[in-house]
Formats: sequence, structure tokens, C-alpha cells
Amino acid sequence: MLFRATYGLLFIRTVTFLCSLLCLVYILLSLSACSGKNGASVKYPVIDVVSNIGNYQRVYCSDLFSSIELIPLETKSECLIDLHIYISVTDSFIFKNGNFILYAFDRSGKFLNQIGRRGNGPEEYRMASHIFLNYDKTSILVDNIINILEYEFNGKFIRSIPIPVINGQRLGNCNNVDDNVFIGSIRYNGINEYKYCLFDSNGDIIKCFPNYIFYNKNGNFANTFEGSLQPVKVDSRTYLKDHVNDTIYVLSASELQPAYVFDFGKYSFPVEQLGNFNSIDFLFNNTFLFAYSVRPFTATSKYIFYDFGVPNRIPRPKGKLRFHPLRNDFVPDDGNIFGIYNIEQKVNVLLDTDQHFQRGIINDIDGGLPFFPRYYAGNGLLVDFWQAEDMKEMLTDEYFATQTIKDPQAHQRLKEILENLDWEDNPVVVIAKLK
Repeated sequence: MLFRATYGLLFIRTVTFLCSLLCLVYILLSLSACSGKNGASVKYPVIDVVSNIGNYQRVYCSDLFSSIELIPLETKSECLIDLHIYISVTDSFIFKNGNFILYAFDRSGKFLNQIGRRGNGPEEYRMASHIFLNYDKTSILVDNIINILEYEFNGKFIRSIPIPVINGQRLGNCNNVDDNVFIGSIRYNGINEYKYCLFDSNGDIIKCFPNYIFYNKNGNFANTFEGSLQPVKVDSRTYLKDHVNDTIYVLSASELQPAYVFDFGKYSFPVEQLGNFNSIDFLFNNTFLFAYSVRPFTATSKYIFYDFGVPNRIPRPKGKLRFHPLRNDFVPDDGNIFGIYNIEQKVNVLLDTDQHFQRGIINDIDGGLPFFPRYYAGNGLLVDFWQAEDMKEMLTDEYFATQTIKDPQAHQRLKEILENLDWEDNPVVVIAKLK
């Protein structure tokens, strides 16, 4: 009996030792796979944010771009653009989304026509939450919450694609993969196992991809972190990102694979706190010390341009101050930090402000306002826009005297635009061509 007891005890200790050893090996392998930003063991490129916070650098347009083109959009009563702007660019047209109405302008900025109509009819859109292009037949698609409406550039209606419902939720933030395949996402409700789904032009779901972030969701309130960013298309690739997941995924051959990972380190938002997330406390009382998600980003084959929000307690570039009545203090005018990731060199840079405390890539080509892309138009063209009132206020002779200007002809073009620009004119589209 003593031998059996001793043998049994030895067996238990051996099993325990082996289990511990296996756990240790697993931990070491996991640490090896996740450690280091420049080690060969990293499976996916890591966009190193944490070690760059507080180490902000000035980047100049001439470092990245060969030219900058300015296109003032024609200002007429039938095509007034408000501050809520979405840009899509092709070789011939510029599209603007102002006040949930779609307008088409030609490449010189001349107003062409309205696209579709706002309303509840079968060929009308209620919201036009965002727009995207169908490059297979050069048409424009409108995410209308319950369906996707497709129009020709001249505004003629083509078709309506129903947006499917899964797990009681309708897919959102839709985009096209090709002419007859689309992708959308659903918000996290505490139980759903899927995040993204492919569907066809009939509204039938083709395939769903799993959700990777789970947390205890308390109550029925909704917050920004439950959703996803709008898909980003770069040539034949489609990039996808959740708000709470620091991974950018790429859709390829109907499979979703990790492509890049943001490393916020100690500034990462704790997932376990999302279930009790209080946006009022976070935004106004600043009780958290965490970066709160990458916002919509722009990607090319060379760079990823992105920004993310931070509370006031995290070191940030110097900027303009504004009075915050709830805090009874002056706080930075904007809580976002801009970053640029060089894909080939695997180098990440967080941008400093210029000497006038403006954020973005410092414009040393024509001496104008800083540039930061909002949209990639293909063929190496990145798009931003400047509001007329900002240009009239900032771009003075005193301002130009402090700037380095490397393209005198582009600077002269800028000054000519300023002379003919009124304070309430439509925005000026800025197109930068990558080197």
C-alpha cells in the first residue's frame, strides 16, 4: 500500500511538473513571438507608438511628395459644402459629401451635378453615411444604412444592394470588394461571435469572420469602441480595423489575415474597462491615462497615415489652447496625435506641430497650411482639404515670411487662389503626389 501511495504521489508530481513545464514553454514562445519591434521573431510588422510618445518630430512635404496641387471647389448655392466632408477622387471627378448630399466636381473644381437625391424613395438616400467607388465600372456607391445605392458619375441611379442582418444587427461601414461582393461589420453587443461579413449583391451573406475582442458589456448603452473603422482600399487590398483591436487586418482571397499591429504599450486601453466605459467621465474628467483608439486611417503601398486620441495627461505636441468651461482651464485645442508608418523601412514617426502650432506634415513645397491625407486616390495621389476661412486667417504675408518654400510656382498659384477666395467659399482640395 505504501508503494502504491508513493507511486501515486510521484505520478501526480510528475504530471504537475510536465504541465508546469509545458506552460512555461508556451509562455516563453508567446513572449518570443510578441517581444521586440525589430526582431526577426515578430510575425507581423509592429507600429511602435509607445516609445514615440513624447518624441515628436517635424516631417516636411518635400520629404514625401514631389508636388502639391490645389483645386478650389466652385461655390454656388446648389453645391454648398459644410464641414462634414467625405472625399473620393478619380482621374476626372472629385466627390464631396456635404450635409448628407453628394456633389460631383470635375478635376478643375467646377461643379457638375448632384448625385442622387436625399429622401426615402427607392432611389434616394436618407443619410449617405459614407461613399466609396466601384472601380470595376467607375461608379459611386452610397452606404445608406439599410442598403447600398449605386450611381453613375452623372447622378443616374444604377441599382440598390440590400445590406443583410446578422445576430439581430444590420451590417455597417460597408465597402465593395469587387463589383458583386461587399464587406461590412457589426457592433459588439456582448455576445456576438462575428465582426465582419462578406455578402453579395442580393444581400446574401457569403462568409463571416470571428470577433477577437470580448468583454463584459453592462447595460444597453452604446459607445464608439463597439464599432469598426471604415474599410480602407489600397489597390487590390482591403484593410479593416476595429476600434478596440490594435490590429489592422487585410482581406485577401476571401480570408482575413493580420497585417499590422499598433503597439500602445502602457497606454493601451484596458479591454476589461470597456464594459463600464463612461464617455462623459473619460472626455471631461480625464480619469483615464490611455490612448483611445486609432481613428480612420489612410494607407498606400508605402505608408500608413493615422491619428489617435489621447487624454491631456499624456505628453502631446504643443498646440493651440482653448478654454474648457467644464474644467475651468485652458486645454489643448485637439486631443489627437498624427503618425506616419513607413512600411518598407518599418519606422514609425509621431508628428510635432509647426512653429504656428498647426498639426500635420509641414508644407515646405508651396508654403501653405500643413497637409495630412484623408483619402488615397490611387496612382500615388493623397487628398486633403483646407477650409477657406482657415486659409484666409492663417496664410498672410507674415506667415509666408516664416516658411521655407521650395516650389515658387506652386507658391504663386497658392497666392492667386487666396486673392480670389472668400471666407465662406467651398473648401480647397489639396492633392499631394508621392515620390
